[in-house]
Amino acid sequence: MKVPLRLALPLAIGFVSALLMVWDIHNQHVIMSMGMAWDTGAPLWPYQTPDTLLFALNTPAFLISASSNYFKIGLIGPLHYVTFFPAILAWWWLVGLYLDKRRPNESVRKISVWAFLLCLLAIGLIFLGVDESRWAFRWWWTYSRRILNVSDLIFLRLISPSIWCFVLSLVALLAALRRRANGNPDQRRPQKVTS
Repeated sequence: MKVPLRLALPLAIGFVSALLMVWDIHNQHVIMSMGMAWDTGAPLWPYQTPDTLLFALNTPAFLISASSNYFKIGLIGPLHYVTFFPAILAWWWLVGLYLDKRRPNESVRKISVWAFLLCLLAIGLIFLGVDESRWAFRWWWTYSRRILNVSDLIFLRLISPSIWCFVLSLVALLAALRRRANGNPDQRRPQKVTS
């Protein structure tokens, strides 16, 4: 029996995210017990690692859950997991739902306005991703210039929104192309071969 992706993705990513959250909560307790022992803050490894990995894996869900600050809830620290974890599950459920419904033989009606809007969204996301990656690479060039270093965790945190922008723009472009191709009657009907 095949498990649909709309269930498998939230369960798998939710489990990994829950482990990272537990690790982060443990690290927060260690940081509080240390007091002022670190004058520059907690070291990247291992104390800031789970939060960075959680953000990189779930950047869209983080942005969705960050909207709680607009409602003056103001959750900080581990308390923001109250809104972040349901947003993670909802985000990966939507991704799984999209992947489940995306079948090669499924026909989609041509709505050129939607295809145009998806192309505009993709272009906007590409520009946003390029702009964000420019700042991330500027930081890397100024402060790190090394590969496979602990400072790569900071770079991962800075580059994650750009990567998600590029991935989402690719999805929007593929959806626009698919909508346009399935709506074109010449491409849907097989051509008769005359001998």
